[in-house]
Amino acid sequence: MNKPTRTNRKPHRGLTLVELLVSISLITVVSSMFLVAYRQAAAEASNIRTQSTIRKISEVLVSRMQEYENYPINFARGTNNFFANPVPGNATEAMPANNDEFEPKGILLERLRVMLLREIIAQEMPDHYQDIKTSGPVVRNYWTGLVAPGPNPNAGPQPVVVTASESPRAARLKARLAQVNPNWQLQLDQLYQNNSPDFVRAMQTANAEYLYLIVEDSNLNGSPAIEIFGKTEIADTDNDGLLEFIDANRQPICWVRWPTGFPDTIRFHPDLLDPSFNRDGFANYAFSDPLDPRKADPGYRIKQPQTIAYKPSAMAFPLVISSGVDRDGSGGFGFGVKLWHQKGALGDPNNPKYRMLPTSASVTDVLMPVPYDLGGQSPVVMCDPWFPRFPPNDPTARLGAIIDAKLFEDDITNYSINGAYQ
Repeated sequence: MNKPTRTNRKPHRGLTLVELLVSISLITVVSSMFLVAYRQAAAEASNIRTQSTIRKISEVLVSRMQEYENYPINFARGTNNFFANPVPGNATEAMPANNDEFEPKGILLERLRVMLLREIIAQEMPDHYQDIKTSGPVVRNYWTGLVAPGPNPNAGPQPVVVTASESPRAARLKARLAQVNPNWQLQLDQLYQNNSPDFVRAMQTANAEYLYLIVEDSNLNGSPAIEIFGKTEIADTDNDGLLEFIDANRQPICWVRWPTGFPDTIRFHPDLLDPSFNRDGFANYAFSDPLDPRKADPGYRIKQPQTIAYKPSAMAFPLVISSGVDRDGSGGFGFGVKLWHQKGALGDPNNPKYRMLPTSASVTDVLMPVPYDLGGQSPVVMCDPWFPRFPPNDPTARLGAIIDAKLFEDDITNYSINGAYQ
């Protein structure tokens, strides 16, 4: 019988403590690198998703703004206008032709058209709750600077006051708000008056809700614009029955209709030799207001011996903005730009005749000095996209201006997305 032979086996050696620690360290380093890469990829994916939503919103808003370039304005008789036509054919300028500040009838009528059109735009596309007029007259009565013989020949020439009818779009938006909450405007007023910490967030959410209602009532390429948005891009973040567009962090996307304070709003004319854009040097190389091709705005007045002329600057495309994940000091969403003014803001500290109405924070309620306001006795209140036009030392004065650079760092705007506002 053969006996089993013994073989010499080499004893198995385990990992030493040093080797184990090195292995754990390597695994930790690799995991950390993977985690960082994953977070970067997730953040990039979130940004791309938010950019996609903002790009689509911007496309709808730009399309809407372009519609107004050929928008017809039908004048209506304003308060105490007893003429057969809103603007009688025999109406003449209230100021004598030999006055240094005289402006011809054609410019005054064009100014009336521009002022009414801006107000209609603000009511159809509000970015502030006071843009929406709930008490009459819904469209403001405008003193035109014209007079005409009235029904009583002994009374002398009577002022021509003109308004316009409320647009169907503005009426639909207002009806939708009232349907959900009849006291929507009163509640925001009370939050402001009580200096409530909830005011900022309520204003931001209201702004986002107006944006959704605007897009919902718009068309793009012949189809309802709302159809290009998916369910993940829409939510009711405050559960009040009104929807908002949301970013990848499920926070509402806001907007500014005329962000004339945003740094990137200056867009230069492709032909710098075009004399129509070269009135006062470099400032007029920027595109002016397409709604005012004849430069009828009061700020374009050449003669200003007594009444100061506040010149407009470049017109801006709407600003659409996501706040990112941060919050501001009041608990609101961390938008780094100025979304609204303070009530009764001054347009020029040295001229109280250029300011917002004391009870309003809307750019639709701006007192604008004009030569025919009879020294302020017949003030002209108008919609001013550039309010204030006198911010020599304050780059944060206008809407859209960056007021907190730290909060703005993670904001995403249509101006930062290539092609979103072309």
